[in-house]
Amino acid sequence: MSVLTLLLAGCGSQNKLAKAEREAEVARQVEAALDARQYTIAVDWMRSLGGLTRHVNSNYELKVDGNLVDSYLPYVGEVYRMPYGGGKALNFKGEIQNYTISKRTSNRYIIEFDVINDEDAYRYRIDMFTNGKAIIDVLARDRDAISFDGEMKLP
Repeated sequence: MSVLTLLLAGCGSQNKLAKAEREAEVARQVEAALDARQYTIAVDWMRSLGGLTRHVNSNYELKVDGNLVDSYLPYVGEVYRMPYGGGKALNFKGEIQNYTISKRTSNRYIIEFDVINDEDAYRYRIDMFTNGKAIIDVLARDRDAISFDGEMKLP
């Protein structure tokens, strides 16, 4: 075996180790943010109930801060009852009710909570993965369901 082969094999092992260390650090940061109920998910894709999938700009996000949620998400879909002037849709701040979190697999958490405001009642379900990726499903009383893909903002 040549020296070059040994060096390349050693570099490959070091790269795998460095990648595993980065993944473990991201998983630790995700878990800490979930435990503290202090996290923001930047959204980059949305899927409507009607099948429309669309890339959205990076300004959309869902922020959980203790018992409060700041929902700034786009919405397309059928609305069954809308306030005069169009309303806020999924752009509001509200108090979280019935917050639950459970670890379903070694790399996936399920977070669920409700928010009621003057326009509608919402059920948020977040599939949060230890790599920071997230799927957000929003069910509402007076509008079609919608889903979002995004990633947790990490320090």
